[in-house]
Amino acid sequence: MRLLKKINRSYLISSAVVLVIGLLAFYFLINHIASLEIIEGLHASEARIVHELEQHKTVLRLYPLIEVEETQKTGPEFVKDTTIFDPIEGEDEVFKELNTFREVNGKNYHITIRALAVEKEDIVMSIFLSITAIFLLLIGVLYLINKRTATTVWKPFYQNLEILKNFSLKENHKIALRNTGITEFDELNAGITRLTEKVVSDYKNLKEFAENASHEIQTPLSVILLNLEEVLQQNLPEEELTKIYHTYEAAKRLSVLNQQLLLLTKIENEQFADEKLFLNRVIQNRLEVFGPLIDSANLRVRFEWQGDFSVEMHEALAETLVNNLLSNAIKHNVEGGTIRVSISGNGFEICNTGKDEPLPQKEIFHRFVKQDSQGLGLGLAIVKHICDTHKLEVNYEFSGGMHCFRITNHS
Repeated sequence: MRLLKKINRSYLISSAVVLVIGLLAFYFLINHIASLEIIEGLHASEARIVHELEQHKTVLRLYPLIEVEETQKTGPEFVKDTTIFDPIEGEDEVFKELNTFREVNGKNYHITIRALAVEKEDIVMSIFLSITAIFLLLIGVLYLINKRTATTVWKPFYQNLEILKNFSLKENHKIALRNTGITEFDELNAGITRLTEKVVSDYKNLKEFAENASHEIQTPLSVILLNLEEVLQQNLPEEELTKIYHTYEAAKRLSVLNQQLLLLTKIENEQFADEKLFLNRVIQNRLEVFGPLIDSANLRVRFEWQGDFSVEMHEALAETLVNNLLSNAIKHNVEGGTIRVSISGNGFEICNTGKDEPLPQKEIFHRFVKQDSQGLGLGLAIVKHICDTHKLEVNYEFSGGMHCFRITNHS
């Protein structure tokens, strides 16, 4: 959930809780005050009636509001709510009633004074609804103001977040975050800027080290291979020749691996200038080059051409891409198997027979992944890297006993 949405939701929930509690408290308070005012009015009316009686004046009976009767009874004063049928209104009405017994000029009087409670309820409800409307309007206005203010305040943050999303180590420039004018955000930006500068510097140093190390390693490896080749030409005991040959094969694999790592470094450093070329021509050329190897492995090639597939890529990288896929199809094939190459205007596909089980989908494009006892090495990792840097998509599929690698343009 976005921060602003969470803040706004928390604001609305807390405002609703405060509003409900506040309005309930306000309602009961106003109701209590109104009741006290009615009772105070009843006592004032009682005082006037007693004053009239003391002046020997006759107090008119005004049912159901005023009743004055001579009585022999006495008792405490009390107030209660009662319901009486009002002949004027023609319906039962709720009254607040004051009952009191007073001795005036030697006579005992039972004085009953009533006031309509409905009027009080109407007044309280009107006040309550008015205040509720005002509070709701206030909360709504404050919510809109808060939302607009928060959006304005957080806008630079989201702009900087978008800059961070688009930041790439491969681009040789510093990250430029916007100044927000907010201390906390600016401190965060400063920390991110220092961090990215350090990461870019470390990444650059690591790439230079990898490239330099590969270059430096290649020279002694070439010397080792050359010397081992000369030793293999000599007449030595078979046991020693076997050991030297195994050493030569290991050094040769190490040399190929080093060249592949150097190629990956050059791709990451974007040292290849792209040009428009047709991959179908590259594939046809590579099939001719691999022809003897395919024949020696007793493999059949099915070539299907449906159109030219053009890309923006350096020719050396295109050859490496096709070489790795073809060598993979030959190496992991079976005796008397098949290689199918299909080309269209949308992409191309290289399929081969092999083991009757799919390769691990999530790992085949990682470096040095092993399938059973055979290593997939760097070949498919280089294929994936070339595709990623040239806006191509590579997919693997196992269907009908065929292992297929499909290269297409990004959709």
